[in-house]
Amino acid sequence: MKKQKSNLKKDGEYLVKSADWSMYVKVDETIFDDPHVEACTRCVEEKINSLEEEEDFLVNPVMMVNSTKRKNAKTKLINTYKILLNAGCPDRAEMLRKIFYMNTSVDLAEEPLSASKY
Repeated sequence: MKKQKSNLKKDGEYLVKSADWSMYVKVDETIFDDPHVEACTRCVEEKINSLEEEEDFLVNPVMMVNSTKRKNAKTKLINTYKILLNAGCPDRAEMLRKIFYMNTSVDLAEEPLSASKY
């Protein structure tokens, strides 16, 4: 009789950093094309959902995310503008895009979603 493979989730833990905060989040790596992007999206959603009235949170134009299960995992740099769009926050995304463009002449909408930091 053949032994069946376990259908346990392949959760990976990720550390996401931006501005003045950081957060650990678990992501099922078997269902997302890029679990780093999903980790960032979940963190932004959680931060927004936990805000008190009249409270806000800071983000950098680029979020940093690492897998904690790989010892020497590369840091991935994720475009926060695109994460805010993915998290259903188009107004916040456009505000970040405009402020960043005014200061740098770089349009976050034209930049890639992610890159690896060496």
